[in-house]
Amino acid sequence: MSLSFKGHTVVITGAGGGLGKSYSLLFASRGANVVVNDFNKEAAQKVVDQIVKAGGKAVTNSSSATDGEAVIKSALDAFGGVTILINNAGILRDKAFKNMSDKEWDPIIEVHLKGAYACTKAVWPHFRKQKFGRIVNTASAAGLYGNWGQANYSAAKMGLVGFTKSLAIEGAKYNIKATALAPIAASPMTETVMPPEMLANLQPTLVAPFVLAVCHPDGPDASGKVFEVGAGFLAEIRWERSTGTIFKTDSSFTPSAVKAKWAEVTDFSKPYYPKSGSDVDAKGHLERSITLPTNKQASPELRFDGKTVIVTGSGQGLGRIYALMYGKLGANVVVNDVNDKAANAVVGEIVKAGGKAVAAICSAMEGETIVKAAVEKFGGVHVLVANAGILRDKSFLAMTEQEWDIVIAVHLRATYKCAQAVWPIFQQQKYGRIVTTSSQVGIYGNFGQVNYSTAKAGIVGLTRTLAIEGKKYNIIANALVPSAGTAMTSTVWTQEMVDAFKPDYVAPVVGYLTSADNVNSGCLFEVLGGWAAQTRWQRSGGYSFPSKVPYTPEDVKAKWAQITAFDDGRATHPATAADALEQMVANFDNDGSKVKAKL
Repeated sequence: MSLSFKGHTVVITGAGGGLGKSYSLLFASRGANVVVNDFNKEAAQKVVDQIVKAGGKAVTNSSSATDGEAVIKSALDAFGGVTILINNAGILRDKAFKNMSDKEWDPIIEVHLKGAYACTKAVWPHFRKQKFGRIVNTASAAGLYGNWGQANYSAAKMGLVGFTKSLAIEGAKYNIKATALAPIAASPMTETVMPPEMLANLQPTLVAPFVLAVCHPDGPDASGKVFEVGAGFLAEIRWERSTGTIFKTDSSFTPSAVKAKWAEVTDFSKPYYPKSGSDVDAKGHLERSITLPTNKQASPELRFDGKTVIVTGSGQGLGRIYALMYGKLGANVVVNDVNDKAANAVVGEIVKAGGKAVAAICSAMEGETIVKAAVEKFGGVHVLVANAGILRDKSFLAMTEQEWDIVIAVHLRATYKCAQAVWPIFQQQKYGRIVTTSSQVGIYGNFGQVNYSTAKAGIVGLTRTLAIEGKKYNIIANALVPSAGTAMTSTVWTQEMVDAFKPDYVAPVVGYLTSADNVNSGCLFEVLGGWAAQTRWQRSGGYSFPSKVPYTPEDVKAKWAQITAFDDGRATHPATAADALEQMVANFDNDGSKVKAKL
């Protein structure tokens, strides 16, 4: 049965060319009313003219995607409603991280993240009221795996994965479904980074049918899920977590103890597949940790003598415990916090214990100021722990633009600004260690935390690109997902949990990851209550349609079981954008003859 979109109105941002144009034409051919949004009004109008000439219905909108109200108003004015939103608008500002400035960072975050937020925010009340809505957010391989010269783009695109997962959770009650898509297709954007012979095989028409399938009321349920699509190859990706290991939570839980059992942390021989932050036996792990024998220590002891460590947001909570640990292990510690009393108190604790520390009283977004304090006091910097954060939890319907902006700024932009400030020093000395702070909310989504989820996922994308660009210079970067009782979590946790899951049970893992002994980079680790595990992507075996002729939305529905099959022995673990492209390139020569032969 043909999947018709008659009676549906679709808003597609960035639809003047490339993928957006392909989506627009296919939706219109299936009976949908289409709002073709693009800042290039002439390009948008050409797409509309093509639709109208073929007997379809469409209107242009040339507003910026960041003016979501204006974009959605076009649909309401022209067609009286809206049922589907495709957040597709995007730009590139590629540059090596050492040369990246705010002029490259800010527009990318604005167009990709703020644009998706603004359009979704504007359409959300309508979707809720009619108890139907479909949203597709456009991620990318660069976001999922990182990519050289795309720290900004990686952050934004991975941020959209977190955005999608939280929207899916909040929308479930109202039949609003959100899907993240990482497409690879020829477009004005990809023309700047891919050779023509490759682009010839990556037609947008080989992505569009998938989008229609997941947006149809009778289509497969793809809500909260992430897919990679290109050249006729379609696959789902999901999180895979190692079993990890548990440490005894006493004074023997040190970075040296972590080193001694690190192979267990990264052992995927018995993996499992979490779908939410609650998919871990936190209480059981903590109870077991108490019964374990004293932790064995690696020799020699991991120390930070002569090293200078910056810890942002270290006036309290996790940051404070990190700072005290580094001070105890011989490091010079820069205690950054906006609260001068809290920061100076931590400095006092370190000095009283015989250590060296200085306060840097400013926002974590003032990375240059923090690094200046380190250089002036201690002559350099070797480690950055980007830990600062805030919460502004609110249901997406009630969330204000200010609550969105400040969370993105304090978490994501501040991490970028601090990394940017230490980068030239790390490069010059050919040594640097960075730990950034993500969250279970960032990787799994959560109700009432769409802003936080987006920011924390974005940090993962940024970190993976820092690891790629830093490799040549012995700069290692990893993202941490810590769970601990702090001032932040006390607003959402019970007091019993806050008291039980101490920040002290996270710090030793941070210490190991930032040591000279650690060689893992670009990885993601979950840590709580003495338990530590690694989390990575697993990709389904997927399904390969012939790349020479477009498949249909009906084909996607028919092959959904194969597209999403993880347990048939074909699943893979791509770790780079090149890995992700491999199966798509392998499908370039698929003309359907093998399928015909079987028939």
